[in-house]
Amino acid sequence: MFHVEQVVDMLRHSNEDIYIVGGSIRDMLMKRQIKDLDFVVSENPKKFIEKLENYFDKKAFLIDNERDTYRIALKDNFHIDINKMEGSNIEADLKKRDFTINAMAYDVKHGWPLNLDKLIDPFDGQCDIKRNLVTMIQPDIFTKDPIRLLRAVRLMSQLEFEVDGETQASMKEKAHLITSVSGERVISELFLILKEQRAYFYFNFMDKHIQLLDKLFADVIDMKDVGECKYHVVDSWTHSIYTVKMIENYIYANGFFEEHVRKAYEEHTSEVLAGERTRLQLMKLGALFHDIGKPSARHTDESGRVRFRGHEITGAEIVKKYSEIYKLSNREKNILYKYVLKHMWPLNLYKRNDVSAKALFEMFNETGSETLDILLIGLSDIVATRKLLDPEEEMGMFKIHIEYIANNYLTRYKELENLSSKISGEEIMICLGIEEGPKVGEVIQEIKKAIYFGKIPYEKEAILSYITKLNI
Repeated sequence: MFHVEQVVDMLRHSNEDIYIVGGSIRDMLMKRQIKDLDFVVSENPKKFIEKLENYFDKKAFLIDNERDTYRIALKDNFHIDINKMEGSNIEADLKKRDFTINAMAYDVKHGWPLNLDKLIDPFDGQCDIKRNLVTMIQPDIFTKDPIRLLRAVRLMSQLEFEVDGETQASMKEKAHLITSVSGERVISELFLILKEQRAYFYFNFMDKHIQLLDKLFADVIDMKDVGECKYHVVDSWTHSIYTVKMIENYIYANGFFEEHVRKAYEEHTSEVLAGERTRLQLMKLGALFHDIGKPSARHTDESGRVRFRGHEITGAEIVKKYSEIYKLSNREKNILYKYVLKHMWPLNLYKRNDVSAKALFEMFNETGSETLDILLIGLSDIVATRKLLDPEEEMGMFKIHIEYIANNYLTRYKELENLSSKISGEEIMICLGIEEGPKVGEVIQEIKKAIYFGKIPYEKEAILSYITKLNI
């Protein structure tokens, strides 16, 4: 575990002015876990950086050439950032920052632990911490860097704070500026919000109170104009926000699913997909946009009834476009696409009252390693729909339906996704004397079917014996 005291003690006798600043101070005051440490130095930071490199036996790397910012990455995702002071003194540097709770500093010369009497706090950040408020320092902070529009909401979600009135008004006025920010920076902040347990609340806040989301995702505007029909009493966007709320209700609840299913979800959703972004964060995004294709698929049938047939297909193409704009990793792109394209499977099986082995194998073959995700999106989708139609309706049967499918997937299909651990494609080609191509895929499919339907055991010898009898 990283100890601030050790670093402060090492640096306190330096001839240069060195300050701990920003979120590090805020988190110390709030007794939150410190996940990083930010320093500003009055002169060229190279000498300071060398001391830290020698101390940690780690090399620093440049992360912001314009601001002359360096970073040393340590274990457990902890990092130290070093900036050259902006302005002639620390007060001038703090004035250039974003929010009052991030504009405090502490001179390392005063030693550790932190001496509150020596804290430099020109904008009353301590007061705003006590009031649970995110407050801008200057009215032009969003103009200078529009990513702060999202950062303010991210701080709200992480700290469970509110935004003060003037700051919120300024955010709403400057919301259009968010389109000038790079996709990578935008998605980084959005995923940090998605990481929190009430992400639905803050996405709703961004939409209703500062009109920010429709600047990032133009299709939100059209989603608000469609969706009300026989089965929906609200528009598609309101329904989608509620769907995210349901996912968060279920995934963070104790005792909702059977214990082994809950544990499977806990392990599955914690998988890191890219950087520090997890499957659960992406799943929430998938829930938010599962119906994004409804505006483009809307039509009225011969009886005058509004329908949205094919909305999952048009929606998948729309999220594919946003995945490109916001620079998701290839894996995230493919998974998000699948969420939207396949999200109707659980409901369709429920309507058909069909959970036969044949029907489930067909679904698992389509949904693959995203099966648990799609089941949870499907559960949240139908509950978000039905609870608004009839708040007293008992949704237990649909939960049983979802849990049954999840159990079937976990006990009968999931291991087949790692079939290559039992038999490789190369071994199949050698055994059957065939070349690489579509036939190998057909054989793999037949092997999965045979194991799933209980024709052969999940053993290499049985698999090799079985495929020699196939007529492919």
